[in-house]
Amino acid sequence: MRTLNSLATLSIAVLLAANTTVLAQVAPAHAPAAPAVVPTVAAPEVVPVAEPVVAPAPVVVPEPAPVVAKPEPAAKPAAKAAPMKISLYGFFQLNTIIEGGANDNKAWSIFVPKKAEDGEGRILLNVNQTRIGMNVSGEPKEGGPEVIGRFEVDWSNNNDRMNNGVGGLRIRQAFGQVKFNDIGLSLLLGQTSDLIGPLTAPSVNQGTLQGQGSLGTRRPMIRAAQAVGPVEIAAALTDNRDAGPYVIKNKTTPTDSSTYTSPKYPAFQYSLKGKVPASWAGEKQNLELTFSGHYASRELAANDSTTAARKDGKDTNFTYQKQSTSWSYVGSLSLPIISIVNLSGEFFYGQNLGSYSSGNINQNANTVTKNKTGAGLQSTGGWGAANVKLPASFALAGGYGVEAILKSREPLNGRVKNQVIFSNLRYFVDDAAFIAFEYANILTRYADNRTVGQPAGERKTDNGKLNRYELVFNYPFK
Repeated sequence: MRTLNSLATLSIAVLLAANTTVLAQVAPAHAPAAPAVVPTVAAPEVVPVAEPVVAPAPVVVPEPAPVVAKPEPAAKPAAKAAPMKISLYGFFQLNTIIEGGANDNKAWSIFVPKKAEDGEGRILLNVNQTRIGMNVSGEPKEGGPEVIGRFEVDWSNNNDRMNNGVGGLRIRQAFGQVKFNDIGLSLLLGQTSDLIGPLTAPSVNQGTLQGQGSLGTRRPMIRAAQAVGPVEIAAALTDNRDAGPYVIKNKTTPTDSSTYTSPKYPAFQYSLKGKVPASWAGEKQNLELTFSGHYASRELAANDSTTAARKDGKDTNFTYQKQSTSWSYVGSLSLPIISIVNLSGEFFYGQNLGSYSSGNINQNANTVTKNKTGAGLQSTGGWGAANVKLPASFALAGGYGVEAILKSREPLNGRVKNQVIFSNLRYFVDDAAFIAFEYANILTRYADNRTVGQPAGERKTDNGKLNRYELVFNYPFK
């Protein structure tokens, strides 16, 4: 019995010990002491994390403060000027001329004096045709017009063969042009080529057929042009260069007096040009046909009260001779035949053309004519030429130019017909530079009709002939 009691007592003791161990292992999960340890460990971890978050904030805020974009407005004007483009172009040229007679010591031939062939031949070298120019263009604003400009000079202002460029600087072109490309309208202000006689004959003679069938030259103008499909319509107010004298007749004595002055009004030019692709002659070839002309009043402005009174007829001792007008009608054609052959030419009829590329064979419009005093000089003229591209970098050109004064308007004593026959061969040293040799025969006819109303058949005539040989070297740049 005692043994059973001892065993029961031992079993109870073991059970109590086991329960105590289990309770001791489970208790820490729910023990109140554990929370006290957690805040102690977590607190130091939270504080350092919060502090670095606040610290970068002041560093980030000042960075955008300098605003680097502010200097940009100061640079904007420079950015606008940057798109402006200026490109140089031109050529160096040497002309070597051998003449078979007298030519009044001129650098180039417009007409020749009487019996020029009786004079002794001579040789001339000059660089007057050397040309320098520049094109200016800007970046157009979006949807705005395009603006361009050009300035061009050479040294051919003086036809004196001895000047060789000295004192001969000439402004050929100086203009600005506004192009409204969206509507095909352009406005040009400055000096450039005339609307009349727009083509250039393929001659290397520095005279470019002046007084021999060509009227076009250059002058200051205000010009507007409108493109309508393949057609361009243009009109211009131009400088009127027909300066001349008041021819004043004294009623009491047979003597005359003159006062030189200039016209009161500008001249007017117009043109109608059509351009059609010449597909039969190549992709870049065009057939061009132009009708053009001009009109200019030659009413002279009085220089002082004396000439004004004479013009108005207020002075009974004098009468004023009215100035006849200047006008022309011109047709021009450039016709590609095949890719290597081109025909071109012009024809004109006009009056008082001395200011238009030495028209009327370079004679003054106030010349007394056969049939009446003070009548304008009238003439017809033109030129035709062919250009042929040959193999091995050669090109051949030739043509004929002429101007003749109408018989009813011939001067009492002066030139009545002027013509030239020319032919030249060019060798292109490279894609642009060339050496050319030209032969030209110039014939100028003179008439002496000293009696007003004398029949044309009774006039005395004389001629001037000249053979001209010319060697040219031309080296362009751009």
